[in-house]
Amino acid sequence: MFRHVMDAVIREQNIGRVRRDIANHWACRPTVPGPGMHEAAALLVKRYRENGVEAVNIEYPADDTTSFLGGHTGLEWRPYGARLEIVAPQALTLCRYDDEPLCLVCYSDPTPAEGVEAEVVVCNGALAEEGVQVGQWAGKMLLTDQPPAVVEAAARKAGAVGVVSDCVCPPWLASHPPVREPEDAPDLVMWTIFSGVRHETPLFGFNLSGRQGRRLRKLIAAGHEPVRLRATVAAETLVGVSDLVNAWIPGTDLAEEEIWVLAHLSEPGARDNASGCCLALEMARVLAKLTADGTLPRLRRTVRFLHATEVSGFLPYLGARQEEWPSVLAGLCLDSCGQDFSISGGEVVLWQSPEHNASFVDGLMETLVRAAVAEPVERFTTQNYDIFPWHTEPFWGNDAFVSDGFFDIPTPHLGCWPDRYYHSSADTPDQMNDNTLGRFGAIDTTFLYLLATAGAREARWFGHLAAADWKRRIARFTEERLTAALSGNPSRKQGRELAVQIGHLALQGVDAIEQALRFAPQDPALRQDLYALMDQFRLAMAVEASYAAGALGAVFGSPEEVFPERQVEEVATVYARRVWHLPADSTLSPRGQKRLAGLRKRAGAKANLDRIWPWVSGRRSVTEIWARLRAGGEIKLPVIAAYLALLAEEGLVAEVGR
Repeated sequence: MFRHVMDAVIREQNIGRVRRDIANHWACRPTVPGPGMHEAAALLVKRYRENGVEAVNIEYPADDTTSFLGGHTGLEWRPYGARLEIVAPQALTLCRYDDEPLCLVCYSDPTPAEGVEAEVVVCNGALAEEGVQVGQWAGKMLLTDQPPAVVEAAARKAGAVGVVSDCVCPPWLASHPPVREPEDAPDLVMWTIFSGVRHETPLFGFNLSGRQGRRLRKLIAAGHEPVRLRATVAAETLVGVSDLVNAWIPGTDLAEEEIWVLAHLSEPGARDNASGCCLALEMARVLAKLTADGTLPRLRRTVRFLHATEVSGFLPYLGARQEEWPSVLAGLCLDSCGQDFSISGGEVVLWQSPEHNASFVDGLMETLVRAAVAEPVERFTTQNYDIFPWHTEPFWGNDAFVSDGFFDIPTPHLGCWPDRYYHSSADTPDQMNDNTLGRFGAIDTTFLYLLATAGAREARWFGHLAAADWKRRIARFTEERLTAALSGNPSRKQGRELAVQIGHLALQGVDAIEQALRFAPQDPALRQDLYALMDQFRLAMAVEASYAAGALGAVFGSPEEVFPERQVEEVATVYARRVWHLPADSTLSPRGQKRLAGLRKRAGAKANLDRIWPWVSGRRSVTEIWARLRAGGEIKLPVIAAYLALLAEEGLVAEVGR
């Protein structure tokens, strides 16, 4: 089904090209909308065209007022130079922009030409805006062990002129061990940003390495006299443009249908994300070459490669083409693709589709990963001991955000994590690995080709891969839960809850199987086969749930007890979201707020009505949503129906035909 494709891709791809492109892209140091991004975007357009692929750069407004699907691209920021020095009790240069551009916090405001001299105050740990007094640090610089963005609001309120941070591991990163310590990379400088919106009072920021921070803190701790710093910043923040590179390989008979590749160009690392952008270049070249010379049949669907700032930069393009979303059948997220695990640690991770929009793409990607892992190492590198460890994890987000049911573009993300040098000056081109890049290219290019050429035959296969994927997941889940329960004092209640949870997972498997239908929606035989497979899958998972419940003393005697939606009065109305994120209750009309408060009271204190929102996708009836909410605290069917009717009256969802 695919091995001849993967074999052709491996023979054609040139990882040396990818390495050179990564080095050139990294040299642009793209961070936020500004000169670095403009340069990187122009380079991508040039290289796509050299690779025989059409490409253009689309410029969108970079400001803090224009909204695209509820998000902003951010203002343009132009840095020119910066310097941070100790002036008392001794003279010492701490960092310079010319030595390491990431020492300057993105969206820093400029200082007067002669710089700003100020005393240092130290405040470590979490710092909320309400935790400081207005003007308490007026005219001073704040030294913190937190990322500048985390303390920005407090620093502004307290009147600080600048923020100096020696943080090497932001709090959210520390929640995903291993925790990066200063000793892991003493000269690592974090890449950080401020909010990127206009403020009445200026604020600049500097990032110090662990070594630089330790030197400054030692001087402050000596306490002989106040430590004073001088900061000089030349930069400007203004309304400008945010780049979106759009490259495409046109399809043939199904050219109006598309497969998207999203790789952000807004981060300054070689892995994150020069590797994603530049692997896309090579994937495009390989697809164009193999289909042009007849090695592989031509693509039926258009494959489109998009590059912009992470998440927010894609929103203008998406917003302008909302009517076209149904024709985008799937996507692929390229982010942090080229890790050398002996240097940076980590593994390859396949982040799965979101719970609320399960997809066949997970099973397909797992199949391709296993096939690529089985390929001999010499097909990718001369380093015979290179490894390609991998595992799966639940949905993360990043540019795979289009997997959400609002967009409904299933977009797997195969990346590397954790990374010792994530978001820092130490993420450099010399750390790229041929084996990792080569296997990523083999997997991702084969994935694109299969989806761009798929018909009913391939869709049947996708459906069976989805069924097998979810059978494996449910078997592992059941094994883990039974082992834990039987190690203690199991109860019938645990058995019933386990059966409900298995049913919840099984419904995601049903969704994943059904999604394969989009590749030949008018084929009646395919529809019949996939729906038969869904019924067989339901029955098998009902048996699994019954046995699991029985092991804990509970009795589930029929599939209807596991999948009860067929036993209740059908509420067949189907709704689609009209906005991406659920607005706050306060945005509703006064009448809507009153009705919603009544519904929340009616649902009960334990029922969280906000859980309904992500399951609204334009494909599920009210009853089907109710069935998928039984695990984690059931919400009564009439309450869900009334809640969605209320949101429809408020214009947040719309009734649609299935």
